[in-house]
Amino acid sequence: MDYQYLVVDVSDDVATVTLNRPERRNALSKELRVELRQVAEELDSRDDLTCVLLTGAGPVFSAGADLRQTDSFGVGLPLAEARRIVRQGADMCAAWERLRYLTIAVLNGPAVGGGMSLAVSCDFRILAPNAYFLAPEVDVGINYTWNSLPRIGNLVGPARAKLIGALARRVDAETALAWGLCEEIADDPMAAARVMAAEIAERPRVSQQMVKESVNRHFAMPNSVYLDQDQVLLMMRDPENQKHAQAVRDRIAKK
Repeated sequence: MDYQYLVVDVSDDVATVTLNRPERRNALSKELRVELRQVAEELDSRDDLTCVLLTGAGPVFSAGADLRQTDSFGVGLPLAEARRIVRQGADMCAAWERLRYLTIAVLNGPAVGGGMSLAVSCDFRILAPNAYFLAPEVDVGINYTWNSLPRIGNLVGPARAKLIGALARRVDAETALAWGLCEEIADDPMAAARVMAAEIAERPRVSQQMVKESVNRHFAMPNSVYLDQDQVLLMMRDPENQKHAQAVRDRIAKK
């Protein structure tokens, strides 16, 4: 399948997926969210891979949802269309979490908001020294969703998940390593990811897939993500939240 905003390369049974909107800091537009779900489903249908690497073009992994798309949160749209759009992010993350192959998010730079959601949907994360995680959703007047908080909580525990989600704390690479949000920090994170990919390739892939499925089932929490998305729709229809969100979008547009 051809993609407009992704570059997909398969070499030595390793698939590398690159978010390719560097001019927009790899912001997750509606179209990119759909493509990311589609590529995960396409790769999952193959039987010839050992693992999948996910990274971003340019200096940023992903700046999160594209706030220049004013309807990204369903504002001003009919309810049915709004629900379809706000669920794209959750569908995207679920597709990456379900991918049979072990996945490595290669963070060449910051992972913000939905970018963090995408990264924690992968099995492992390798960070560049200047990479960091940030979930600023509460500052835009919405809750942090896409089922991100259960995934983060499984990695760092409930209190730290609240620091990330409720207080919008920035988590630098060293803190991410100490908290368990990443497995490695490397000056060349892609080279480090390829070393891990080679380690993965040395072992029987079906057995690895069974381990992944067992671990994911064990740590799966009740998934209220789609209820959360409806909460987003309600909040974005609240005049106070709309005013706050518009002020944030205006600041972004001036950058």
